[in-house]
Amino acid sequence: MVPGTPPAAEAPPPVAEPPPAPAPPTPDLATHQRPPPKGWVDLRVALPNARFDVRYHTPDNFTEAPLPGYGVPGAWLRQEPTEALKRVQAKLEAQGKSLLIYDAYRPLRGTLGMVAWAKRTDQVHLLDGGYIARRSGHNKGNTIDLSIVDAETGTEIDMGTPWDTLSEASHTRNAKGEAYKNRMLLRETMHAEGFKNYWREWWHYSFPTEEKLPHRDVPYACFEPDEGAWKAPGGWDAAGYTMPASYDVTDCQPKK
Repeated sequence: MVPGTPPAAEAPPPVAEPPPAPAPPTPDLATHQRPPPKGWVDLRVALPNARFDVRYHTPDNFTEAPLPGYGVPGAWLRQEPTEALKRVQAKLEAQGKSLLIYDAYRPLRGTLGMVAWAKRTDQVHLLDGGYIARRSGHNKGNTIDLSIVDAETGTEIDMGTPWDTLSEASHTRNAKGEAYKNRMLLRETMHAEGFKNYWREWWHYSFPTEEKLPHRDVPYACFEPDEGAWKAPGGWDAAGYTMPASYDVTDCQPKK
């Protein structure tokens, strides 16, 4: 140091970065799914070789937001249609194919979420045209949305349109070539086991019953409000409303 030169100023200590905010908890089927209602079946258990892609649990659906009632990507049906679906799966497996399940039982609040979306986006014509139901067979536990995949690769066979394409292109017989052949394969296999296709949607099948079934609102996740306790968000059917992008996940508490 040259005589008379002041000592160099010490560098200020580094400012500690604040810790990152914890990521929101991710819903988990094993810990957050409710048991299905009495007499109903968890399709993931009944059909262990089937594929599942429950889009209403995610923003990857026509509403671009998760639907209420789908806090976990569950898939339930009543016992009788489940047994019929097991026979469908066995027939497809014999051909090297498998079912791909997009939606099964749908909590009523999920259906109401679709109706609210149609209203706030000025697409009520989808309600009037029969593409979105104000009350759905899905709410009764005997209706399912599904397709067919290659059993080994999981690749969906050509159906002409993606699932939930809400237009005339999805009418079951409105296809040609390979897509028509594949739609008919699904239709004939499902019809042979008692299901009936909804002609506007190649993926939509219901299992008829003489019993008068109620529209249920049991949510899939244990952290969602119980049946009878859920209330629609205020203004969710008005233009400009934005649905939450994720679920408010909490640990499940045992019922007393």
